[in-house]
Amino acid sequence: MERTPGEIRQELVGHIERMVCRCQESSWFSLERSLEMDWAVSGFGEMEERFTELDRLFSGLLEEVLRESSRSGLAKIARKAEFLEDRFEEMDSLLRNRPRRKRAAFPWEKFFRMGAGDGGQNPESGREDRLKAAYRTLGLPDSSLWEEVRKKARALLKELHPDMRSGDRSQEARMREILDAYAILKEYCGMARGEK
Repeated sequence: MERTPGEIRQELVGHIERMVCRCQESSWFSLERSLEMDWAVSGFGEMEERFTELDRLFSGLLEEVLRESSRSGLAKIARKAEFLEDRFEEMDSLLRNRPRRKRAAFPWEKFFRMGAGDGGQNPESGREDRLKAAYRTLGLPDSSLWEEVRKKARALLKELHPDMRSGDRSQEARMREILDAYAILKEYCGMARGEK
């Protein structure tokens, strides 16, 4: 049975609220650890700031979810949440000195796969528009092969990543655009190649 946008929103809100709680818990834990150890040497003070920033970003996503009513908009927010959750897991594993856990595979795809074309639009024309926009985002011609798409996306993400830019996070929005385009092309690339 296909879920309504309202049901998807409710599920997404619950998931993001849990992540906000986890960020707050890790923020407090890193603060406690920094008080136990030398603040400057341990680096836990910096981690507390990062968890606080993640908490702020997740809270912003929560506000976005409550304003959004379309499947495509909710799917975009879900991808942002996955990106932030990956950053959280990376930092939390360092904080707790444990191997990085695999992010819980939340079944977003089953919610968003159906009804990709919102409203009365022709799903085929909507799919073509999304494909063209995704290729443009990556700066590739529409005839690009999957291997070219994958290489270009990885190169762009590496170039824009804060670690490669001395911690400059100003390109995160562009990185999200690239990740969205990559996800669209990954999902539809086989079908698109068959049509060319």
